[in-house]
Amino acid sequence: MPRGQPTMSGFGVPPLTRGVKWLGVITLAVSILIRVFGDAGHEFKAAAEFVPAALAHGRVWQLVTYTFINTEPFNLIFALLGLWMIGGMLEREWGTRRFIIFYFLTSVAGALATAAIGIFSETVAHFGYTGNWSAIEGLIAAFAVVMPNAQILLYLFPVQAKWMLPISAGITVLFMLMTGWQPYLPQLFGLGAGVLFAGGVSPGNVFLRAKVWWIDRRLRR
Repeated sequence: MPRGQPTMSGFGVPPLTRGVKWLGVITLAVSILIRVFGDAGHEFKAAAEFVPAALAHGRVWQLVTYTFINTEPFNLIFALLGLWMIGGMLEREWGTRRFIIFYFLTSVAGALATAAIGIFSETVAHFGYTGNWSAIEGLIAAFAVVMPNAQILLYLFPVQAKWMLPISAGITVLFMLMTGWQPYLPQLFGLGAGVLFAGGVSPGNVFLRAKVWWIDRRLRR
């Protein structure tokens, strides 16, 4: 392993950084309170979960709020573990501000890309998306891009970060094929957004390139 590359193999414990801690606490609290408060919790969930068709009605806050809702216990546990194990390493590398921006940027990108698919699919358009897996997938992608030679324990086996990207993509595609593709769109797009943004492609650059392409097409007519 090259010098300076971090590792989480052996008995190392990932750092519990400030941004990771607060994101985890808020996600845990919101997810539990939705369950505890019964009808009121369900009403809050309906308002906060991401429904692509709801964007047309101005519910833009759902692009962010859906990441804090994870009411399935095992999903919640694994999502929080992923946030801690991967997020702590990246926050320590980037700093809290950049880490938080990246976290929500990949979540929003995953949701917007899903909404684009919803234009052509009624099922996707009216599906209620919850969970921070789009952000977690984005963090996994960033971990693979930024620290490819770092090691992490995956089910007790040490794995280099660069292999986490194809492993995560493969698992997501497998679930899409075996259990239905609609629920996993945000996290698949979050993974792609993580690769782009961690690789130095900013949303502004993407927009600029799209605008140049559109202008070029107009001039060629």
